[in-house]
Amino acid sequence: MRTCLVAVNSNSVNSSFNIECGDATDANFEKYNLSRGSVAGILTLDTVADYLPRRGPLKQRRTGIAYIANVAVRKEERRKGIAKMLVQEAEARARSWGCRSMALHCDVNNVAALRLYRNQGFKCIRVPEGAKWPEPKIAKGAEYNFMMKLVPKA
Repeated sequence: MRTCLVAVNSNSVNSSFNIECGDATDANFEKYNLSRGSVAGILTLDTVADYLPRRGPLKQRRTGIAYIANVAVRKEERRKGIAKMLVQEAEARARSWGCRSMALHCDVNNVAALRLYRNQGFKCIRVPEGAKWPEPKIAKGAEYNFMMKLVPKA
């Protein structure tokens, strides 16, 4: 399963935001006059587990884990709780998919993102020395923390 959550600035007067799911063709985006400035942030979530270690001798994909592949908030919309809303909605979506936990990779130098994820219950998971875990496609030399959290039952 995959989805893209989009924070749409629905009212420029009072800066209220709505979270929509999917892409522009299947989500409820037509009710917005989507201009370049109306999209405040995005989050992509999937259960494909491309960046999680495989299980067993057959290297089977893990199940029951939702992976946050990307979170981005427009620079002028930061510090308004948009990323927090997106992560909370992603957790609700993961729960509805039957996932037991969530995972992500976070740049070790992105202090604001690390604080956000820790405040949302994510913990850094130490990757075993010499482990052949898949890594996200990142810039050369960038370091990332692997973080996980349990998805609480409703």
